Amino acid sequence: MHVCILGCGSIARLHSRIAVTLKSHLRLSYASRTPERAEAYRRKFKGVAAYGSYEEACAAPDVHAVFICTPHAFHVEHATLAAAHGKPMLIEKPIARSLAELDEIERVVTERGVECMVAENYFFKPLIPTLRAYIGRGDIGQPLFLELNKTGRSRNTGWRTDAELMGGGALLEGGVHWVNLLLEVGGPVTEVLAVRPTVDYPLAAPLEDNLQVIVKFANGSVGKLLHSWNTANRIGGLGVSRLYGTAGNIAFESNGLWVTLWGRRKRFRMPKLLDIMGYREMLKAFAHSVRDRTQPPMSLAIARRDLEVVFAAYRSLESGRFEHVRSRS
Repeated sequence: MHVCILGCGSIARLHSRIAVTLKSHLRLSYASRTPERAEAYRRKFKGVAAYGSYEEACAAPDVHAVFICTPHAFHVEHATLAAAHGKPMLIEKPIARSLAELDEIERVVTERGVECMVAENYFFKPLIPTLRAYIGRGDIGQPLFLELNKTGRSRNTGWRTDAELMGGGALLEGGVHWVNLLLEVGGPVTEVLAVRPTVDYPLAAPLEDNLQVIVKFANGSVGKLLHSWNTANRIGGLGVSRLYGTAGNIAFESNGLWVTLWGRRKRFRMPKLLDIMGYREMLKAFAHSVRDRTQPPMSLAIARRDLEVVFAAYRSLESGRFEHVRSRS
């Protein structure tokens, strides 16, 4: 399947490194507003074509689908362009700066009847089925608390320092990964409380770069996400997270490197290290969705669910109290 990557920046480079290992599934081409940049990426990753504009790529009859890797401020524009040419699309997270922008993306893909998947690789992490299996078997009894910890320093430049282009802060741009993980393990959320430090220090992102987010799950358990772009982490972005239950606990490296169960059984696992971040499974899932014309697993509905929690957290920063998650349901 021929997939054209729209946008030749750092995220396109990351996905290309994974995609070239899936040659039986994907053939890549590149599009950029700068033709020389598209050609440079084509040469570097042995792509089949380079396009000097997004319009040219979307109009190309031999392009089967597009992967939108532009900043999320432009996702509505580029999703509209792809849909107008009938191209199925994979859109880098976060899907949009607001729920209104997500509404517009949903509208254009529905009207044109094209498949649209969100490039949320955390949805495909092998950590998630491992944790779900332990919970489902009752190994820790009833879940009580789910605690996710992600700390580190992010040195941002370009559009990530622009409040208008970002539409939010670190929780929207990077923390949405962890919100997805929180909800995939803990289940639906009803209320959200967010707090941030009030000490004076230079922010690494517009709006916020350090947040503690507390959520109430619909099943009665409680979740906590510590998400930071501006705290020291001397172990290369690794961290420890935990699940506490009535009959045991699970400790796991936050990225999924290892999982330790102490409960009705004792286990130690290192789930699928070759795809610990879920990128390969994500790209294969998109390819299968396009080929089979089936609903992609990481759908716009799931992206909406995640964004609803992010924006509830931002409302909570303003109100200082728990905010209900606004859901269509």
